[in-house]
Amino acid sequence: MLEITKIKGVGGNEFRDFTLNNPNTLLYVEPRFLSLIENELDAESYWLVARRNKIITGLLPYLVKNGPLGPALNSLPYYGSNGGVIQSDMDLESKSGLISAFYREAKSVKAVSATIITNPLEKDGGFYEANIEYTCKDERIGLITHFPTNKSDLIRNFDDPRPRNIRRAIREGVSVQQGGRELLNFLYETHIENMKAIGGRPKNRRFFEAINNHMESNDWSVFAAYLDGVHVAALLLFYFNKTVEYFTPVLVDEYRNTQALSLIIYEAMQDAISKGFKQWNWGGTWLSQGGVYDFKKRWGTTEYRYYYYTQVYNNRLRECSASYLLDCYPGFFLIPFAELTESN
Repeated sequence: MLEITKIKGVGGNEFRDFTLNNPNTLLYVEPRFLSLIENELDAESYWLVARRNKIITGLLPYLVKNGPLGPALNSLPYYGSNGGVIQSDMDLESKSGLISAFYREAKSVKAVSATIITNPLEKDGGFYEANIEYTCKDERIGLITHFPTNKSDLIRNFDDPRPRNIRRAIREGVSVQQGGRELLNFLYETHIENMKAIGGRPKNRRFFEAINNHMESNDWSVFAAYLDGVHVAALLLFYFNKTVEYFTPVLVDEYRNTQALSLIIYEAMQDAISKGFKQWNWGGTWLSQGGVYDFKKRWGTTEYRYYYYTQVYNNRLRECSASYLLDCYPGFFLIPFAELTESN
């Protein structure tokens, strides 16, 4: 008989071990990362657990953020995260039961809305489509670089101008080194400047400062590029299961033509292959982000679509502005902004 229970907290070794039995699970379900995000967003973590004869048959992690319109539930929140049902062996009864339990829980706590964001590698959007009576659906493009077995074959998989970019950086004299917390201040300060330049919302300093407190040293790293002894670019990466997560790239604007970031990416990919990782996740891209899509696409990527399935329980949500929701529920997805009356 199937039993579904709710457990509060970020989880531990039992849940981590279960998630690692599925090669498609991504960083966002790692209990240590959930702890980092819970801290950053001032939110609470929960797991819905399906068991049959006391054996776990599925998990669904989610976070709850309280706000003026009521709680918001996401599986999962924060930049580019994916959630949904995790299984090591397909069990459709458990999967549909967990999805139903998630939205029942949202309704019972009088949530403003609840969203499941699917995992692109699972390619199971059709199952969610058939098992969710959603109010709104949003779509993203996931791009994944699947690594070759041999590092020497990597550059052959890239489309122009990526190989030229890499060679340009080498000719310019750019060098790349791998580091950790000693590079986070440079990464953060450059991130702020990069976000200002495009009118984007930067991540908080406290997020970067808290990484070392929540994650193990082999969970993450920063690759930095140097020219004449000066930092010119950096990239924050996270590692989980079979996948490297491309998380925060930064580039000092005056050194943009050196193609330093391209060399960082290439060397970080080679390092990941050496460590046994199978793929590089570029994160989600909006359908409207043509330039971002083109940059990622040329790194030998495979395209995966994934979806946001949202149930809205408080229709006052539609009367809010996007800036209000971003301020009151930072890091959480409540509704596609196109559904807000202020945007129409």
